[in-house]
Amino acid sequence: MRRYKFLTKEDVFEALNRLREAFLAAKDGKEVEEIIKGILTHDEKIKIGRRILIAEYVVDGFGFDEISKMLKVGKATITSVMKNLDLDSNWLELIQKRSKKIESEYAKKKYETIGGSTLVFKKKQYTGFTRKKVLR
Repeated sequence: MRRYKFLTKEDVFEALNRLREAFLAAKDGKEVEEIIKGILTHDEKIKIGRRILIAEYVVDGFGFDEISKMLKVGKATITSVMKNLDLDSNWLELIQKRSKKIESEYAKKKYETIGGSTLVFKKKQYTGFTRKKVLR
């Protein structure tokens, strides 16, 4: 917050509300990607994704040194993520729950079986369904 000390509380709340509204505006993965491309830089996208990875590794029981070596991040970043997890780990659980739902729906819809009713071993054909097409 030091960087934004000139902002009032109202300015901060307005900015955070706009961010929340932007992410809630998407109805599927394609729209999420469009919103992310429009408002986040490449660097910001990478940082957010890596923080999620750090949180997952922390929950899985990896130590500071292991995470630092695997992801090439500093201990301050790991500590920051751990503090956020200590305050409230619900955010990571929500991400993981949604991720499982997306993977499950994708697995169900990515292939269709084709062949007549008398065909014992039906062929699988890719449907063109992608993770981006999974609805909220």
